[in-house]
Amino acid sequence: MFKKNETYKQYNLFGVTNMLSKKQVKIWDNSIENSFFENLFSKIDENNFSILYSDKKSRPNVPVNQLVGSLILKHLFNWTYDELFRNLNFNILTRHAIGINSLQDDVFSEASIFNFQNRVIEYFVDTGKDLMTEVFDNLTTNQLKKFGIKTDIQRGDSFLVGSNIFDYSRLQLLIEVLLRLFRSLDQEDMPIYSSLLDSYTSQTSGQYIYRIQREDLPKEIERLAKVYHKLFTTIQGKYRETEVFSIFERVYNEHFIVLSKKIEVVSTSNLNSGILMSPDDQEATFRKKSRTSSKGYCGHISETANPKNKFNLITDIEVVPNNVSDAKILENRILEMKEKTPDLVEYHTDGGYGSPRVDELMEECCVKQIQTAIIGRKAHVKMVINETADNEYWVSCEFGQKIKAEKTMRNWRVVFDKEKCNTCPLQEKCATKKNTGKTNKSNRLWYFSLEKIRLHKRLQLKEKLPEERQTIRANVEATVKEVKRGVKDGKARVRNKISLKYYLSMTSIAVNLTRIHKYLTQKNSGLLKKAFCRKIIELKVNLNRNYVTQIISVA
Repeated sequence: MFKKNETYKQYNLFGVTNMLSKKQVKIWDNSIENSFFENLFSKIDENNFSILYSDKKSRPNVPVNQLVGSLILKHLFNWTYDELFRNLNFNILTRHAIGINSLQDDVFSEASIFNFQNRVIEYFVDTGKDLMTEVFDNLTTNQLKKFGIKTDIQRGDSFLVGSNIFDYSRLQLLIEVLLRLFRSLDQEDMPIYSSLLDSYTSQTSGQYIYRIQREDLPKEIERLAKVYHKLFTTIQGKYRETEVFSIFERVYNEHFIVLSKKIEVVSTSNLNSGILMSPDDQEATFRKKSRTSSKGYCGHISETANPKNKFNLITDIEVVPNNVSDAKILENRILEMKEKTPDLVEYHTDGGYGSPRVDELMEECCVKQIQTAIIGRKAHVKMVINETADNEYWVSCEFGQKIKAEKTMRNWRVVFDKEKCNTCPLQEKCATKKNTGKTNKSNRLWYFSLEKIRLHKRLQLKEKLPEERQTIRANVEATVKEVKRGVKDGKARVRNKISLKYYLSMTSIAVNLTRIHKYLTQKNSGLLKKAFCRKIIELKVNLNRNYVTQIISVA
């Protein structure tokens, strides 16, 4: 049964705070745990999670705000679960952060927090509703409003995050999937296929490949192809509905193919990045970026970037398979980002985020995309497309010609002056083409599409910005490092897409809180300095007055 936790609002006469000295209270008030309690824990909406619990009268649930708050604390300090519970039980500041102000009150058990996370994931699988991301969105919306953070200018970046899975080779993966299928067979079928699989089932997949020479790998995979084919054709009717067989079937279809009634091995060059990386994470994909390979996902974050902001906050998080392009990520996120922050008008990205579809959506949302660079071959001769108020296009070349474009059936065409082109020192490198028509054959032509117009607009947008706003995007890379602080050797501590989404949501909440706490601490420190200075000035003035009064009285 769901019951809202509001006990932290009640004043405890015998609470910990009443036992502290003045010095301890000062440290307490300036601690990040106190900021956590005031700006985060007390703002968690427990009602969103009531759907996870029964409507019938029964034992009340563990306080949801304590469970969610504890998960955020774990990511804030990059703790293990063991470190989290040690602090929840014996650290009075940690206990205060989740609203426990008495030493006599016990915290929930480890089983409670694991069961809670499993319920949230199961609810997402069943309904598609992401409760943890809702916590992030609600907290961030309140924080943006409370501290007056402008969201009109934002920046975004993507990053690779490996799933917490074993790094299987192709042969080891095939054997591992085979072993798991064999273990799932019932008592009647296991003896039937034990002779076929005896060489594999007598050891682990790692032990089996340990003795295999590199030159023998193709033969081993060919042998496995026959084993896979026989198993698939004989047991699919009985085990097709099981999860283990569905994984086996996927691997069978990805690595092998039947040609002329004969099973063949798919060549390594024909395997795509979306094949199964591990039976423990079916959504993980493969990607190689800047000589670094990763099996897992791609995270994407957006944050505020207006130079007038006191500090900036992360506003949006997304996790996709790592073989999805940056442009596709932005294409799928921009509408939701605009809905969450309606005043967004300027979004800073790197060169990988541009595409015709993104341009269309940006125009639809009235958002200007500012790119630090444009992917593609750099033109030897610069062409600039300018649009007039009458929706006409004028093209300027680097040598000084400025020509009005003509509309064709599909694109636009520019006819350059042949005499000026003939004297141009850049004509050999120019992208214009010689006219092959019936008239004016000596003229040079240049064609451009709507896609090219939008690309030029993106290039010009950055050039028109003030100099201090042209390098705004670079700072988002520091935010990426903050969000990835719990990622070790390129791998997160979790596997599966939804678990990683929750992981990044909790970490982003923690990053935002850290920035809020830093701002408040500096603000309070500044106020104390000003108050101290005023007091010193008052003392000096009073001393001078007393001194003057004494002189007058003596005279």
